[in-house]
Amino acid sequence: MSWTEFKLAPMALVLMAPLGACVTLGPDFTPPEIETPARHLGADENASNLAPGASAEWWTSFNAPELDAVMREALAASPTIAEADAALDAAQASRDIVYGGTAPELGANVSAERTRINAAAFGFDGFPTRTISRYSVGLGVSYDLDLFGGARRERESATARFEAESFRYDAARLTLAAQITSKAIESAALAAEIDALERIIADDRETLALVERAIDAGAVGAIDRIRAQTQLAQDAMALPGLRDRLSAARNALVILAGHAPGVWTAPEFALADFSPPDQIPLSLPSELLRGRPDIRAAEAALHAATADIGVRVANQFPQIRLSANYAQTALDPDTLFSYASSGWAMGPALTLPIFRGGALRADVRRAEAEARRADARYRATVLRAFGEVADALSSLSAAEAGLQLSNEALTLAEENLRLARRAYELGAGRLPDVLDAQRQTNLARRARAQADAGRLLAIARLSSAIARAV
Repeated sequence: MSWTEFKLAPMALVLMAPLGACVTLGPDFTPPEIETPARHLGADENASNLAPGASAEWWTSFNAPELDAVMREALAASPTIAEADAALDAAQASRDIVYGGTAPELGANVSAERTRINAAAFGFDGFPTRTISRYSVGLGVSYDLDLFGGARRERESATARFEAESFRYDAARLTLAAQITSKAIESAALAAEIDALERIIADDRETLALVERAIDAGAVGAIDRIRAQTQLAQDAMALPGLRDRLSAARNALVILAGHAPGVWTAPEFALADFSPPDQIPLSLPSELLRGRPDIRAAEAALHAATADIGVRVANQFPQIRLSANYAQTALDPDTLFSYASSGWAMGPALTLPIFRGGALRADVRRAEAEARRADARYRATVLRAFGEVADALSSLSAAEAGLQLSNEALTLAEENLRLARRAYELGAGRLPDVLDAQRQTNLARRARAQADAGRLLAIARLSSAIARAV
């Protein structure tokens, strides 16, 4: 084989490569049709435009700089995000491996060996045993024609799996953001409850002082002092528990941010730090399907499973691989690169599965079953997403109503307490009435803090539920 012929051999393989584009077996992927409502259940029927929905950084709508700072810290230091990032890198590497494995292969080999030839072992008695040296330099190129599209389906599957992992990464970011926002609001709510309870204890002390003055004036007996002291002690008992819950919430926030308690300190959030918009923009149901990263990840996983069917189907058909090899082989290094030491081989190799005991057909059935399972997961993910939005809308509506009622209840309770104290101070009222009015006020104050936090949590839940991928 001349040098010109050697150079033409790989070109011949390249020219024959388009033969591999003959047919692609297996089903082509199309996104499943999912029936969606005209609008989200619980959404305002008078709203004419619900698009485009919350962005990937939905927490910024709370206008809380300290929350934004915690998010930045968590996205940079959280092990959860680091794990998702590593999984994404692994998926990208797996995709590259598949693409590299289906491309034309070019390799070189260089060898030098010392061999002892035993002629008697081959039945040649009387010939002397010889020890020789052998040197070889060669190149080889090969390419799978992929006549039935197995390699193309394999690349399609690998790409879809990488996309699925990319969307899972986005979902991990959104999940972490939701957890951090919830813990920040929880810590702010507990701080508000502690503040309300401290005000309650201050009121108890004021009531006790009022009783002391009445006792000094001879208007009431010592039994009223015992009642007032009992109320003060009961209210003070709740304070250590609330402080312990606040400490636990702040520690959880530190851990979510990717640090150990004591190494990094979370901000001391207050309910006043959060000022979300009055109205939360909703996405249309059809837009939700194309936006939420968990839905897009499930769709990409279904795409990969569908492509895998084509890979398994193609394995049942003949495979043709073109290859060309050229080598210079000699017993003496001085003649290694002479024309007489050259050798070459070129041609197709056909692999035809004839009998595998039904294993290939079973492999197809398994791939089809995996695709059906991926389809069921996709539909379940969609249903769960719509359920989360509907529940979040319902929670927000209830939280808005609850906040309004708690404001009214607190106003009435405080006025009732003022009047009860005034009547007792003038001698026209009884201490049990004052204590009951104070108890109702105490409950209303704590309920007001809980209702405020509940509205913020409902807004965070809804914003997270309709958030889109980056």
